Amino acid sequence: MSAPASGPARFALWAAFAACAAAVFWLANAVAPWAGDRNNMWHHYEYLTEGFLAGHTYLPVEPAPELLRLSDPYDPAANAQYRLWDASLYRGRYYLYFGPGPAVALMLPWRIATGRMLPQRLAVAVFAAGGLAGLACLIWGIRRRHFPGLSALATGGILVVAFHAAWLPVILRRPGLWELPIVSAAACLWWALYFLWRFFDSGGRAVWAVAVGLALALLIGCRMTYVFGAGAVLLLLLASLGGAGSGGARRWKAAGIAAAIVGAAGIALLCYNWSRFGSWLEFGQSYQLAGSEVRGVRFFNPAYVAFNLWTYLLSPPELGPYFPFLHGAWPDRFPEGYVMYEAMYGALFVMPVHLAGLVAIAWGWRSRSNPSERATAVTLAAALASTFFTGAILLCWQAACSRYIAELFAGWTVATAVGLMAVFGSEGAGRFGRSARILAAAAACWTIACVCLASAEFRGFMKQTDPGVYAAAAHLLDYPSEWWIRARGISFSPAEISVRIPPDSPRAQTVLLASGFPERVDQLVLERVDSGHVRVILSRNEDALLETPPLAAPAGRLDLRLTAPWLFPPPEHPFWDHLGDGPARREFQTLFAVDAAQGAYSAHSTRAFDASGFAPAVRGPSDAIGDSPYVESFRPAALP
Repeated sequence: MSAPASGPARFALWAAFAACAAAVFWLANAVAPWAGDRNNMWHHYEYLTEGFLAGHTYLPVEPAPELLRLSDPYDPAANAQYRLWDASLYRGRYYLYFGPGPAVALMLPWRIATGRMLPQRLAVAVFAAGGLAGLACLIWGIRRRHFPGLSALATGGILVVAFHAAWLPVILRRPGLWELPIVSAAACLWWALYFLWRFFDSGGRAVWAVAVGLALALLIGCRMTYVFGAGAVLLLLLASLGGAGSGGARRWKAAGIAAAIVGAAGIALLCYNWSRFGSWLEFGQSYQLAGSEVRGVRFFNPAYVAFNLWTYLLSPPELGPYFPFLHGAWPDRFPEGYVMYEAMYGALFVMPVHLAGLVAIAWGWRSRSNPSERATAVTLAAALASTFFTGAILLCWQAACSRYIAELFAGWTVATAVGLMAVFGSEGAGRFGRSARILAAAAACWTIACVCLASAEFRGFMKQTDPGVYAAAAHLLDYPSEWWIRARGISFSPAEISVRIPPDSPRAQTVLLASGFPERVDQLVLERVDSGHVRVILSRNEDALLETPPLAAPAGRLDLRLTAPWLFPPPEHPFWDHLGDGPARREFQTLFAVDAAQGAYSAHSTRAFDASGFAPAVRGPSDAIGDSPYVESFRPAALP
């Protein structure tokens, strides 16, 4: 059977790229309304660019005098209201402990050429789109060389899958200080792998070795976690070119050129550190103003490997009945010394398409001695080496964050793309039959769906930045839960609650009801004031939305009528359609109220998190710890 014409496949690939690039800029630019916050995460690289333009390495932001007058300005509790978020404070100046690569490569040239500052959020988008362009070039080259039978639909679809499998739709929801170096590093890696492939495919032309060196130099300038992966790519330039005349002298010359470029970049980074902190290896993390205490923290510890492996690969997400359905996992316990955790998604659940990378490994192993397939085999080896070395750092790191998923899978995404090409583009059904292709297609569709849901869920950003799109998607996709609610006769209303307060209960706060997911929890809290009085608090995370005065609790019992938005489905849910757009709908979506024998207390707020289930979690008698208060009865109240 003859291979299909390449024209439609080329068009499909670049149409897919255009669609992904448009999504990149839409996602990143959604936070534009938050750009007015100058002390948060949205402008640090802009400050660094202005500093470089002025001829110095510190940020042109003056620390607050109150911060400098603190006896310990690095105390996170003391500096909370004064600090520039996650900057490094050294000798009265702010510095950036992240790599300067994005500012040097993009933002400074843009500022000089246009006279205007490229917003940090758009710099993230430019690197993401640019990296996808490099990935598209690599996919096209490998398809043309090894899988000419790959259909146009599959060619374009593989780039769309790679866009999602690289975790870009999630990380771009918050294109801030932390995301820019990670996204720019992934982009540099993809271009380095493409240039490596061209080097071997061209028979060892020096221009491609120079390109590899430049891409790797920028890679370590963006993200030092790739330094060992960059070294592995340099070493792979020494691999045999294959075929006749593949002498070692040519390879050593090419590797030497690339290594010289990368070495010069490394020396420049060390000098950059010396000019700022008087130390070659100090990047600024010792002087970091973080939201938690990091002094004395052991950042790398092999004891974290098992926990991080579970977190990144195996942790199942929390499931909910309402859009976006998937919510990050939250473990019951953390290893000793672990500092930070952001609700995570196990990759084998949300991105099973990455199993196609194993197919690529098998294909590359079989092809290692074939001169015509050497370029792709070596490129696969480089992609896997970058994954291994980056993973070795992240798995020993004392924190797990959603953005690190993009860092961990940047190299592996190349292997996944090659594996999908092998599944769908190999000639003949004998190698990969119909069943294998159906499974691969199902894994790809599942991955796209799950990553889109994770993007919609991430920290609730989509609901805040794109409320119209979020509401339309939620209203449509929540119809199955509406049908379930009606079929089961589930009702929603305020609640009547009887709380038992043992006489020896401690003077402390007890969560009686909770709804939500990790990092976004609504709570009804009872606070023991004295032997005969309690206070009721309705909170959103640590923020109190309603707090009553002390209430008498005769005979150790308190009867309440509670109204809160999280006792109902989310505002976008079809449940609300039968209430129209009248005052009753708005009242129940915003009203927090506590009615007790001593009086009624209420407040309106739109700051509640969405409910996590048809009913909240209740601390009943079996859940009480010691003599803590508990809910004796919880029942629906009549709607007014």
